Amino acid sequence: MKQLVMANQSVDTEEVPDPTPKDDWVVVKIIASPICGSDRHVFYAKTPSRGGHEGSGEVVAVDKPERLRVGDRVSLGPLAACKKCEFCNAGDYIHCLNQPPVGTHFAEYTLAQEFVTPTIPDDLDLDVASLAGCALGPSLGALTRMATGPGHTILITGLGPVGLGAVTVAKFRGARVIAVEPGPWRRRRAQELGADTVIDPTEVDPLKTIIDLTEGLGPHHAIDCTGKTPAERLCIDVVRRRGKVAFVGENPDDIPLGPSRDMIRKGIDLIGGWHFNLGLYPEMFRLLRESPVVDKLISHRFGFDQAQEAFDTFFSGQAAKVLIKPWETEA
Repeated sequence: MKQLVMANQSVDTEEVPDPTPKDDWVVVKIIASPICGSDRHVFYAKTPSRGGHEGSGEVVAVDKPERLRVGDRVSLGPLAACKKCEFCNAGDYIHCLNQPPVGTHFAEYTLAQEFVTPTIPDDLDLDVASLAGCALGPSLGALTRMATGPGHTILITGLGPVGLGAVTVAKFRGARVIAVEPGPWRRRRAQELGADTVIDPTEVDPLKTIIDLTEGLGPHHAIDCTGKTPAERLCIDVVRRRGKVAFVGENPDDIPLGPSRDMIRKGIDLIGGWHFNLGLYPEMFRLLRESPVVDKLISHRFGFDQAQEAFDTFFSGQAAKVLIKPWETEA
């Protein structure tokens, strides 16, 4: 089979043996695999690397499955699970203590562990269903933990694919959305997704503007999707007293934080959100089925022969979710 290999911002294909099912690991023919922002380290790697950890496809081979059958349409999760630790038992497999290795989803086929591979309802398009990964997963998990819903105003900082997904989830849950993003393409797409107010931080003071928009109180909730210290601090500084802040953007650095000033005196909750609990898949599929704008999260589709263009487009900042379609030369 073919799979993608990357190094130094260059993308190519390589031939590798087809995977073989074993126990409850099934072979999935991948139909759509979105590029994730975390694939940046693979794209810019100095040595050949493989990425890809989300997508949708069809089961084509099984060994000893308990639930999946050949022909099932499935959603591909980003990691695997030991199925024994307390986190796996609670559905939070993303935090599993002993995760088995997984292969790339930028491939024609992949092995998928049945435990983390739910079947996709028949009425869902597989391209749209591929958004159940990192496009919508981090924000669905975080907004669920914050109980964001009608009557809430939420600040979303950063409108890359994950931030645009957060706009989609927040609007579906009935919240008022204020978003901050310097890129004009992304601001326009957020408005198409229903964001109520989109702020360009290079034109106005975002903190003052957001305070003015919320009658001096600040938003009830905030979610940072940038992984950048200034945006994370903005979320903490602007959220109202007794508010909640979730961080889903990866930031390897530290941010200044005063437990008394920022948390005790304001009474706010700080939440780290990586993905969503397996028990939320019914809600995810309801969102994918009923949201009137969710398809706008897909801005581009590319076949395997266009993989270089796909990654160049994604990292240009002029895209939302970019889908890799392994079985199409052009998409």
